[in-house]
Amino acid sequence: TPRGTRHPGAAAAATNAASQRSSLPRGGGCVSSQGPCGPDDMAANDKTGSIFVAKDKFSQAASDCGLSEEQSKLLWTKLAESSSQRIIAGATPPREDAANVNQWHWSEMDLAPWCKERLSALLVGIEAEGVPNKGWVRLTSLESCTGEASVSNRKGKRIIAYELNVAVTWKGSVDYDDVEGSLLLPYVSEDVTDGDFEIKWSAKQPNESSHKMALRYMQKQLPIIKERLKTFYDEINAK
Repeated sequence: TPRGTRHPGAAAAATNAASQRSSLPRGGGCVSSQGPCGPDDMAANDKTGSIFVAKDKFSQAASDCGLSEEQSKLLWTKLAESSSQRIIAGATPPREDAANVNQWHWSEMDLAPWCKERLSALLVGIEAEGVPNKGWVRLTSLESCTGEASVSNRKGKRIIAYELNVAVTWKGSVDYDDVEGSLLLPYVSEDVTDGDFEIKWSAKQPNESSHKMALRYMQKQLPIIKERLKTFYDEINAK
């Protein structure tokens, strides 16, 4: 073909390409030998059970699918609530198939709900012994568990971090008087060796004799309480 002369088949090829582009579904899609793919065809071709997607890409996809900005935000929030792990902003993106192989990328799981549930199970119900006149004193409920707890992975290294302030209510009856107070754990942290956490006691009426007696009975249960806290320490550090 002489220089500057268009090949006879070029015009036909260009016309064919333009025809194929015009047959694509609006907003993208797939095309098979039988024409544009429908929803069933696209679902059948999807081999991905889960994906990693950045929020800006998600927002764009939601817009392309006709969702309003409000609907897009609601859907993103709902998906985030169902996620057991999150990728920390600024970390190296994971592979295209979203597999975090050998926990190489930074990931973090919130352990605060587990801590609250586990501490309640371990401590609530511990009861003093030998209270006279059919009296009783026991730890009755987890009053509060504030702070943060998480397990993170970075390049295969597991990092446990937690700092909690815990209060457990105790109640009872001593010398036919109702008694009440709190067991306080002001610093439950990974910094404390072997789970030997600081333990404090308070009473609703600290100067009243029945409350003083109740505290003495409960303090005799310190070995059991420390044993249970050591169990918590071992379990969270094994996460």
